[in-house]
Amino acid sequence: MIVLDANAGIPMYEQVYEAVKVHIEQGLFRPGERLPSIRSMAAQLGVSKITVEQAYLQLATEGYIQAHKKAPYEVLEIVQPLGGDCDTMMQNHPTWNMSCEGSLSPVKSPILYNFATGAMDPEGFDFKRWKRFIGYALRDTKRLMTYGQLEGEPELRSALNQYLQQARGVRATVDRILVTSGTLNSLQMIVSLLQRQGKSKVALDRQSPSFAKAVWKDYGFSVLELDMRSPGRIHTLQKAQIDVVYCMPSHGDSMGRIMTIQERMELLRWAQHKEAYIIEDDYDSELRYYGKPVLSLQGMDRNDCVIYMGTPSKVLPPSIRLSYLVLPITLYKDFHSHRKDYGQSASVLEQLAWAMYMNAGEWNKQIRRLRKHYLEKSKYFTSLLRRYLGDTYEVVAPEGGVYAGVRLRYVDGEQLALRALASACDVKVLDTVDTDMVEVLLSFSGIPTCELERAVQVLAKAWKGL
Repeated sequence: MIVLDANAGIPMYEQVYEAVKVHIEQGLFRPGERLPSIRSMAAQLGVSKITVEQAYLQLATEGYIQAHKKAPYEVLEIVQPLGGDCDTMMQNHPTWNMSCEGSLSPVKSPILYNFATGAMDPEGFDFKRWKRFIGYALRDTKRLMTYGQLEGEPELRSALNQYLQQARGVRATVDRILVTSGTLNSLQMIVSLLQRQGKSKVALDRQSPSFAKAVWKDYGFSVLELDMRSPGRIHTLQKAQIDVVYCMPSHGDSMGRIMTIQERMELLRWAQHKEAYIIEDDYDSELRYYGKPVLSLQGMDRNDCVIYMGTPSKVLPPSIRLSYLVLPITLYKDFHSHRKDYGQSASVLEQLAWAMYMNAGEWNKQIRRLRKHYLEKSKYFTSLLRRYLGDTYEVVAPEGGVYAGVRLRYVDGEQLALRALASACDVKVLDTVDTDMVEVLLSFSGIPTCELERAVQVLAKAWKGL
Protein backbone atom coordinates (compact mmCIF):
# COMPACT_ATOMS: atom_id res chain seq x y z
CA MET A 1 0.00 0.00 0.00
CA ILE A 2 1.33 3.42 -0.95
CA VAL A 3 1.18 6.09 1.73
CA LEU A 4 2.01 9.75 1.04
CA ASP A 5 2.95 12.46 3.54
CA ALA A 6 1.81 15.97 2.67
CA ASN A 7 4.05 17.41 5.42
CA ALA A 8 7.27 15.67 4.36
CA GLY A 9 8.58 18.67 2.41
CA ILE A 10 9.04 16.48 -0.69
CA PRO A 11 6.98 17.16 -3.84
CA MET A 12 4.05 14.78 -4.08
CA TYR A 13 5.00 13.48 -7.53
CA GLU A 14 8.45 12.50 -6.15
CA GLN A 15 6.78 10.58 -3.33
CA VAL A 16 4.60 8.73 -5.83
CA TYR A 17 7.63 8.04 -8.04
CA GLU A 18 9.73 6.69 -5.13
CA ALA A 19 6.91 4.55 -3.77
CA VAL A 20 6.11 2.91 -7.11
CA LYS A 21 9.83 2.38 -7.84
CA VAL A 22 10.35 0.64 -4.49
CA HIS A 23 7.31 -1.56 -5.13
CA ILE A 24 8.80 -2.58 -8.50
CA GLU A 25 12.29 -3.23 -7.08
CA GLN A 26 10.88 -5.32 -4.24
CA GLY A 27 8.66 -7.35 -6.59
CA LEU A 28 5.35 -6.04 -5.26
CA PHE A 29 4.64 -4.88 -8.81
CA ARG A 30 5.81 -7.77 -10.99
CA PRO A 31 7.17 -7.66 -14.57
CA GLY A 32 4.32 -7.65 -17.08
CA GLU A 33 1.83 -6.42 -14.51
CA ARG A 34 -0.26 -3.36 -15.37
CA LEU A 35 -0.13 -0.40 -13.00
CA PRO A 36 -3.37 1.30 -11.99
CA SER A 37 -4.37 3.92 -14.53
CA ILE A 38 -3.41 7.51 -13.88
CA ARG A 39 -7.01 8.37 -12.97
CA SER A 40 -7.33 5.35 -10.68
CA MET A 41 -3.99 5.90 -8.92
CA ALA A 42 -4.78 9.59 -8.39
CA ALA A 43 -8.11 8.69 -6.81
CA GLN A 44 -6.50 6.05 -4.54
CA LEU A 45 -3.82 8.45 -3.29
CA GLY A 46 -5.97 11.56 -3.14
CA VAL A 47 -3.71 13.57 -5.49
CA SER A 48 -4.18 15.20 -8.87
CA LYS A 49 -3.84 13.30 -12.13
CA ILE A 50 -0.92 15.60 -13.08
CA THR A 51 0.99 14.45 -9.99
CA VAL A 52 0.64 10.77 -10.93
CA GLU A 53 1.35 11.48 -14.58
CA GLN A 54 4.64 13.20 -13.67
CA ALA A 55 5.66 10.21 -11.53
CA TYR A 56 4.77 7.69 -14.23
CA LEU A 57 6.63 9.65 -16.91
CA GLN A 58 9.78 9.70 -14.76
CA LEU A 59 9.52 5.95 -14.17
CA ALA A 60 9.05 5.34 -17.89
CA THR A 61 12.08 7.53 -18.71
CA GLU A 62 14.24 5.46 -16.35
CA GLY A 63 12.97 2.16 -17.78
CA TYR A 64 10.88 0.90 -14.85
CA ILE A 65 7.60 0.95 -16.77
CA GLN A 66 6.48 1.15 -20.36
CA ALA A 67 3.55 3.06 -21.85
CA HIS A 68 0.99 1.37 -24.08
CA LYS A 69 -1.47 3.16 -26.31
CA LYS A 70 -4.88 3.38 -24.62
CA ALA A 71 -3.76 0.94 -21.91
CA PRO A 72 -2.24 1.26 -18.41
CA TYR A 73 1.55 1.33 -17.97
CA GLU A 74 3.28 -2.08 -17.92
CA VAL A 75 5.96 -2.96 -15.35
CA LEU A 76 9.25 -3.95 -17.01
CA GLU A 77 11.72 -6.56 -15.78
CA ILE A 78 14.75 -5.18 -13.92
CA VAL A 79 17.73 -7.46 -14.55
CA GLN A 80 20.05 -7.65 -11.54
CA PRO A 81 23.77 -7.06 -12.26
CA LEU A 82 26.13 -10.01 -12.19
CA GLY A 83 27.41 -10.64 -8.69
CA GLY A 84 24.11 -10.39 -6.86
CA ASP A 85 22.94 -7.98 -4.27
CA CYS A 86 24.87 -5.39 -2.28
CA ASP A 87 25.57 -7.72 0.65
CA THR A 88 27.12 -10.32 -1.65
CA MET A 89 29.23 -7.64 -3.32
CA MET A 90 30.51 -6.43 0.02
CA GLN A 91 31.43 -9.96 1.08
CA ASN A 92 33.33 -10.58 -2.14
CA HIS A 93 35.05 -7.17 -2.06
CA PRO A 94 35.81 -6.29 1.56
CA THR A 95 38.12 -3.44 0.51
CA TRP A 96 35.29 -1.62 -1.27
CA ASN A 97 32.58 0.56 0.19
CA MET A 98 29.25 0.15 -1.58
CA SER A 99 25.78 1.53 -1.08
CA CYS A 100 22.75 0.41 -3.06
CA GLU A 101 21.88 4.09 -3.39
CA GLY A 102 25.32 5.16 -4.55
CA SER A 103 28.44 4.09 -6.37
CA LEU A 104 31.22 1.62 -5.74
CA SER A 105 34.31 3.24 -4.29
CA PRO A 106 37.46 1.99 -2.56
CA VAL A 107 37.75 2.44 1.19
CA LYS A 108 40.53 4.92 1.86
CA SER A 109 41.81 6.30 5.10
CA PRO A 110 41.74 10.10 5.13
CA ILE A 111 45.11 11.76 4.53
CA LEU A 112 45.82 14.22 7.30
CA TYR A 113 49.34 15.18 6.28
CA ASN A 114 50.10 15.17 2.56
CA PHE A 115 53.87 15.20 2.07
CA ALA A 116 53.45 13.98 -1.51
CA THR A 117 51.74 16.99 -3.05
CA GLY A 118 53.59 20.02 -4.33
CA ALA A 119 50.42 22.09 -3.98
CA MET A 120 50.89 25.76 -3.29
CA ASP A 121 51.18 26.85 0.32
CA PRO A 122 47.82 28.17 1.61
CA GLU A 123 49.78 30.85 3.45
CA GLY A 124 51.53 32.03 0.31
CA PHE A 125 48.90 33.85 -1.73
CA ASP A 126 47.06 37.15 -1.33
CA PHE A 127 43.58 36.50 -2.70
CA LYS A 128 42.54 40.11 -2.20
CA ARG A 129 45.05 41.27 -4.81
CA TRP A 130 44.03 38.56 -7.25
CA LYS A 131 40.37 39.42 -6.74
CA ARG A 132 41.10 42.98 -7.88
CA PHE A 133 42.41 41.78 -11.23
CA ILE A 134 39.52 39.36 -11.64
CA GLY A 135 37.29 42.41 -11.20
CA TYR A 136 39.16 44.28 -13.92
CA ALA A 137 38.81 41.31 -16.29
CA LEU A 138 35.08 41.06 -15.60
CA ARG A 139 34.61 44.49 -17.13
CA ASP A 140 35.48 43.14 -20.58
CA THR A 141 32.08 41.50 -21.02
CA LYS A 142 32.38 41.21 -24.80
CA ARG A 143 35.52 39.07 -24.53
CA LEU A 144 34.01 36.97 -21.78
CA MET A 145 31.11 35.97 -24.02
CA THR A 146 33.51 34.05 -26.32
CA TYR A 147 35.53 30.84 -26.03
CA GLY A 148 38.72 32.80 -26.61
CA GLN A 149 41.52 32.38 -29.11
CA LEU A 150 42.80 28.86 -29.69
CA GLU A 151 46.40 29.89 -29.04
CA GLY A 152 45.45 31.84 -25.90
CA GLU A 153 44.61 35.48 -25.27
CA PRO A 154 47.15 37.82 -26.94
CA GLU A 155 47.66 39.92 -23.79
CA LEU A 156 48.75 36.89 -21.79
CA ARG A 157 50.95 35.45 -24.53
CA SER A 158 52.70 38.82 -24.87
CA ALA A 159 53.24 39.07 -21.09
CA LEU A 160 54.53 35.48 -20.97
CA ASN A 161 56.90 36.11 -23.87
CA GLN A 162 58.46 39.07 -22.06
CA TYR A 163 58.70 37.24 -18.76
CA LEU A 164 60.16 34.01 -20.18
CA GLN A 165 62.83 35.86 -22.13
CA GLN A 166 63.89 37.94 -19.14
CA ALA A 167 63.58 35.41 -16.33
CA ARG A 168 64.26 32.07 -18.02
CA GLY A 169 66.24 33.00 -21.14
CA VAL A 170 63.65 31.28 -23.32
CA ARG A 171 64.06 31.90 -27.05
CA ALA A 172 60.51 32.53 -28.19
CA THR A 173 58.11 34.77 -30.04
CA VAL A 174 54.51 35.52 -29.12
CA ASP A 175 53.33 33.36 -32.03
CA ARG A 176 55.05 30.23 -30.69
CA ILE A 177 53.49 30.49 -27.20
CA LEU A 178 50.31 28.52 -26.57
CA VAL A 179 48.15 28.81 -23.45
CA THR A 180 46.50 25.64 -22.13
CA SER A 181 44.32 24.66 -19.18
CA GLY A 182 46.95 22.81 -17.16
CA THR A 183 49.95 20.53 -17.45
CA LEU A 184 47.85 17.52 -18.45
CA ASN A 185 46.27 19.50 -21.30
CA SER A 186 49.74 20.69 -22.41
CA LEU A 187 51.13 17.17 -22.37
CA GLN A 188 48.21 15.75 -24.35
CA MET A 189 48.74 18.41 -27.01
CA ILE A 190 52.47 17.69 -27.17
CA VAL A 191 51.98 13.93 -27.45
CA SER A 192 49.48 14.42 -30.26
CA LEU A 193 51.89 16.67 -32.16
CA LEU A 194 54.82 14.28 -31.71
CA GLN A 195 52.76 11.32 -32.79
CA ARG A 196 52.13 13.05 -36.13
CA GLN A 197 55.89 13.54 -36.41
CA GLY A 198 56.34 9.76 -36.31
CA LYS A 199 57.78 9.61 -32.79
CA SER A 200 56.97 6.50 -30.79
CA LYS A 201 59.48 5.99 -27.92
CA VAL A 202 59.74 8.28 -24.91
CA ALA A 203 62.03 8.35 -21.89
CA LEU A 204 60.56 9.85 -18.73
CA ASP A 205 62.52 11.28 -15.85
CA ARG A 206 61.63 9.18 -12.82
CA GLN A 207 60.42 12.35 -11.05
CA SER A 208 57.83 13.03 -13.76
CA PRO A 209 54.24 13.64 -12.61
CA SER A 210 52.30 10.44 -12.01
CA PHE A 211 49.87 11.00 -14.89
CA ALA A 212 52.61 11.48 -17.50
CA LYS A 213 53.31 7.78 -18.03
CA ALA A 214 49.62 7.03 -18.51
CA VAL A 215 49.24 9.79 -21.12
CA TRP A 216 52.13 8.51 -23.24
CA LYS A 217 50.90 4.93 -23.04
CA ASP A 218 47.37 5.97 -23.95
CA TYR A 219 48.76 7.39 -27.20
CA GLY A 220 50.64 4.16 -27.94
CA PHE A 221 54.16 5.27 -27.04
CA SER A 222 56.76 2.90 -25.68
CA VAL A 223 57.78 4.29 -22.28
CA LEU A 224 61.15 4.04 -20.55
CA GLU A 225 61.66 5.49 -17.05
CA LEU A 226 65.15 6.48 -15.92
CA ASP A 227 67.14 8.92 -13.83
CA MET A 228 68.08 11.73 -16.21
CA ARG A 229 71.08 12.56 -14.01
CA SER A 230 72.56 9.04 -14.01
CA PRO A 231 75.99 8.65 -15.66
CA GLY A 232 74.79 6.14 -18.27
CA ARG A 233 71.66 8.00 -19.36
CA ILE A 234 72.82 8.83 -22.93
CA HIS A 235 73.93 5.25 -23.57
CA THR A 236 70.54 4.05 -22.28
CA LEU A 237 68.71 6.48 -24.58
CA GLN A 238 70.74 5.32 -27.58
CA LYS A 239 70.34 1.64 -26.80
CA ALA A 240 66.56 1.96 -26.42
CA GLN A 241 66.34 4.09 -29.61
CA ILE A 242 64.42 6.79 -27.74
CA ASP A 243 63.17 9.70 -29.85
CA VAL A 244 61.53 11.85 -27.13
CA VAL A 245 62.78 12.76 -23.65
CA TYR A 246 60.57 14.26 -20.92
CA CYS A 247 62.68 15.87 -18.22
CA MET A 248 62.80 18.58 -15.53
CA PRO A 249 66.32 20.03 -15.74
CA SER A 250 65.79 22.81 -13.19
CA HIS A 251 63.88 20.72 -10.64
CA GLY A 252 66.09 19.38 -7.87
CA ASP A 253 66.14 15.65 -7.14
CA SER A 254 66.12 14.11 -3.65
CA MET A 255 69.65 15.44 -3.12
CA GLY A 256 68.76 18.92 -4.35
CA ARG A 257 70.73 18.46 -7.57
CA ILE A 258 69.62 20.06 -10.79
CA MET A 259 70.87 19.12 -14.24
CA THR A 260 74.36 20.58 -14.70
CA ILE A 261 75.48 22.55 -17.74
CA GLN A 262 77.53 19.55 -18.89
CA GLU A 263 74.53 17.23 -18.61
CA ARG A 264 72.34 19.73 -20.47
CA MET A 265 74.79 20.10 -23.34
CA GLU A 266 75.21 16.35 -23.57
CA LEU A 267 71.44 15.88 -23.78
CA LEU A 268 71.14 18.58 -26.46
CA ARG A 269 73.89 16.95 -28.53
CA TRP A 270 72.10 13.61 -28.28
CA ALA A 271 68.82 15.19 -29.45
CA GLN A 272 70.56 16.89 -32.39
CA HIS A 273 72.25 13.67 -33.49
CA LYS A 274 69.10 11.58 -33.05
CA GLU A 275 66.74 14.25 -34.47
CA ALA A 276 64.79 13.77 -31.26
CA TYR A 277 62.72 16.15 -29.16
CA ILE A 278 63.23 17.13 -25.54
CA ILE A 279 60.29 18.24 -23.42
CA GLU A 280 61.46 20.61 -20.69
CA ASP A 281 58.96 20.73 -17.83
CA ASP A 282 59.99 23.91 -16.01
CA TYR A 283 57.11 23.93 -13.56
CA ASP A 284 58.81 25.28 -10.40
CA SER A 285 61.92 27.02 -11.73
CA GLU A 286 60.84 30.36 -10.21
CA LEU A 287 61.30 29.01 -6.69
CA ARG A 288 65.10 29.02 -6.45
CA TYR A 289 66.05 30.30 -3.00
CA TYR A 290 69.61 31.35 -3.74
CA GLY A 291 70.68 33.49 -6.70
CA LYS A 292 68.99 33.56 -10.07
CA PRO A 293 67.15 30.55 -11.52
CA VAL A 294 69.34 28.45 -13.82
CA LEU A 295 68.96 29.23 -17.52
CA SER A 296 66.34 27.07 -19.19
CA LEU A 297 67.41 24.17 -21.39
CA GLN A 298 65.33 25.70 -24.18
CA GLY A 299 67.40 28.88 -23.95
CA MET A 300 70.55 26.83 -24.68
CA ASP A 301 68.97 25.03 -27.64
CA ARG A 302 70.29 26.11 -31.05
CA ASN A 303 68.65 23.33 -33.04
CA ASP A 304 65.02 24.01 -32.13
CA CYS A 305 64.46 20.59 -30.57
CA VAL A 306 63.25 21.59 -27.09
CA ILE A 307 59.55 21.91 -26.25
CA TYR A 308 59.23 24.24 -23.27
CA MET A 309 56.36 23.66 -20.83
CA GLY A 310 55.48 25.78 -17.81
CA THR A 311 52.71 26.51 -15.34
CA PRO A 312 52.01 29.15 -12.69
CA SER A 313 50.57 26.53 -10.31
CA LYS A 314 53.48 26.83 -7.86
CA VAL A 315 53.16 30.63 -7.70
CA LEU A 316 49.40 31.01 -8.16
CA PRO A 317 46.83 28.60 -6.66
CA PRO A 318 46.55 25.42 -8.80
CA SER A 319 42.80 25.98 -9.05
CA ILE A 320 43.70 28.69 -11.57
CA ARG A 321 43.97 26.15 -14.37
CA LEU A 322 46.54 27.68 -16.69
CA SER A 323 49.73 26.44 -18.33
CA TYR A 324 51.74 27.39 -21.40
CA LEU A 325 53.94 25.93 -24.11
CA VAL A 326 56.71 27.25 -26.33
CA LEU A 327 56.86 25.06 -29.42
CA PRO A 328 59.71 24.54 -31.89
CA ILE A 329 58.90 26.04 -35.29
CA THR A 330 58.21 22.66 -36.90
CA LEU A 331 55.68 21.70 -34.24
CA TYR A 332 54.11 25.15 -34.21
CA LYS A 333 53.51 24.96 -37.97
CA ASP A 334 51.95 21.54 -37.51
CA PHE A 335 49.75 22.87 -34.70
CA HIS A 336 48.68 25.80 -36.86
CA SER A 337 47.75 23.56 -39.78
CA HIS A 338 45.66 21.36 -37.44
CA ARG A 339 44.59 24.13 -35.06
CA LYS A 340 40.88 23.31 -35.42
CA ASP A 341 41.58 19.93 -33.81
CA TYR A 342 42.59 21.65 -30.57
CA GLY A 343 39.91 23.49 -28.60
CA GLN A 344 40.87 26.19 -26.10
CA SER A 345 39.85 25.00 -22.64
CA ALA A 346 41.63 27.69 -20.59
CA SER A 347 39.38 30.27 -18.99
CA VAL A 348 39.36 33.63 -20.81
CA LEU A 349 38.62 35.36 -17.51
CA GLU A 350 41.66 33.86 -15.78
CA GLN A 351 43.91 34.51 -18.78
CA LEU A 352 42.99 38.19 -18.82
CA ALA A 353 43.37 38.47 -15.05
CA TRP A 354 46.82 36.84 -15.08
CA ALA A 355 47.97 39.09 -17.92
CA MET A 356 46.94 42.18 -15.95
CA TYR A 357 48.52 40.71 -12.80
CA MET A 358 51.82 40.28 -14.66
CA ASN A 359 51.75 43.67 -16.36
CA ALA A 360 51.10 45.39 -13.01
CA GLY A 361 54.25 43.83 -11.54
CA GLU A 362 52.33 41.62 -9.09
CA TRP A 363 53.67 38.39 -10.59
CA ASN A 364 57.28 39.26 -9.83
CA LYS A 365 56.32 40.49 -6.35
CA GLN A 366 54.50 37.22 -5.68
CA ILE A 367 57.56 35.21 -6.75
CA ARG A 368 59.79 37.19 -4.40
CA ARG A 369 57.34 36.74 -1.51
CA LEU A 370 57.13 32.99 -2.07
CA ARG A 371 60.89 32.55 -2.33
CA LYS A 372 61.36 34.20 1.05
CA HIS A 373 58.48 32.29 2.63
CA TYR A 374 59.57 28.90 1.26
CA LEU A 375 63.20 29.48 2.24
CA GLU A 376 62.22 30.08 5.85
CA LYS A 377 59.73 27.22 5.87
CA SER A 378 62.15 24.76 4.25
CA LYS A 379 64.77 25.48 6.93
CA TYR A 380 62.21 24.87 9.65
CA PHE A 381 60.95 21.70 7.95
CA THR A 382 64.38 20.13 7.47
CA SER A 383 65.31 20.93 11.08
CA LEU A 384 62.19 19.06 12.20
CA LEU A 385 63.02 16.08 9.98
CA ARG A 386 66.55 15.84 11.38
CA ARG A 387 65.29 16.15 14.95
CA TYR A 388 62.55 13.53 14.77
CA LEU A 389 63.88 11.07 12.16
CA GLY A 390 67.34 10.81 13.70
CA ASP A 391 70.74 10.03 12.23
CA THR A 392 69.55 6.92 10.37
CA TYR A 393 67.97 9.13 7.74
CA GLU A 394 69.90 11.47 5.47
CA VAL A 395 67.92 14.71 5.14
CA VAL A 396 68.75 17.12 2.31
CA ALA A 397 67.59 20.73 2.51
CA PRO A 398 66.28 21.98 -0.84
CA GLU A 399 67.82 24.89 -2.72
CA GLY A 400 64.50 25.56 -4.38
CA GLY A 401 61.02 24.18 -4.84
CA VAL A 402 58.86 22.70 -2.10
CA TYR A 403 60.38 19.23 -1.52
CA ALA A 404 63.05 18.12 0.94
CA GLY A 405 64.91 14.88 0.25
CA VAL A 406 65.21 11.93 2.63
CA ARG A 407 67.41 8.91 1.96
CA LEU A 408 67.66 5.59 3.78
CA ARG A 409 69.60 2.38 3.05
CA TYR A 410 68.39 -1.22 3.03
CA VAL A 411 64.70 -0.45 3.44
CA ASP A 412 61.79 -1.38 1.21
CA GLY A 413 60.39 1.80 -0.31
CA GLU A 414 56.91 0.32 -0.51
CA GLN A 415 57.05 -0.40 3.21
CA LEU A 416 57.87 3.25 3.88
CA ALA A 417 54.88 4.36 1.85
CA LEU A 418 52.49 1.85 3.44
CA ARG A 419 53.53 2.70 6.97
CA ALA A 420 53.06 6.38 6.21
CA LEU A 421 49.59 5.76 4.77
CA ALA A 422 48.60 3.73 7.83
CA SER A 423 49.33 6.85 9.88
CA ALA A 424 47.35 9.13 7.54
CA CYS A 425 50.46 10.49 5.81
CA ASP A 426 51.15 10.41 2.08
CA VAL A 427 54.75 10.45 0.80
CA LYS A 428 56.47 10.32 -2.60
CA VAL A 429 58.91 7.39 -2.83
CA LEU A 430 61.16 7.47 -5.86
CA ASP A 431 62.04 4.44 -7.98
CA THR A 432 64.76 2.43 -6.23
CA VAL A 433 65.49 -0.28 -8.81
CA ASP A 434 69.08 -1.63 -8.76
CA THR A 435 70.10 0.30 -5.67
CA ASP A 436 70.09 -0.27 -1.92
CA MET A 437 69.13 3.37 -1.28
CA VAL A 438 65.51 4.46 -0.88
CA GLU A 439 64.85 8.08 -1.78
CA VAL A 440 61.77 9.96 -0.61
CA LEU A 441 60.62 13.44 -1.52
CA LEU A 442 58.67 15.19 1.24
CA SER A 443 56.76 18.35 0.43
CA PHE A 444 56.17 21.01 3.06
CA SER A 445 54.06 23.39 0.99
CA GLY A 446 50.61 21.86 1.49
CA ILE A 447 50.89 21.63 5.28
CA PRO A 448 50.39 24.85 7.30
CA THR A 449 53.50 25.93 9.22
CA CYS A 450 51.69 25.61 12.55
CA GLU A 451 51.00 21.91 11.82
CA LEU A 452 54.42 20.94 10.45
CA GLU A 453 55.93 19.75 13.73
CA ARG A 454 52.97 17.51 14.52
CA ALA A 455 53.01 16.16 10.95
CA VAL A 456 56.71 15.24 11.16
CA GLN A 457 56.18 13.62 14.55
CA VAL A 458 53.43 11.40 13.12
CA LEU A 459 55.59 10.41 10.15
CA ALA A 460 58.61 9.69 12.34
CA LYS A 461 56.50 7.47 14.57
CA ALA A 462 55.19 5.57 11.53
CA TRP A 463 58.75 4.91 10.36
CA LYS A 464 60.17 4.05 13.75
CA GLY A 465 62.05 0.77 13.79
CA LEU A 466 62.66 0.48 10.05
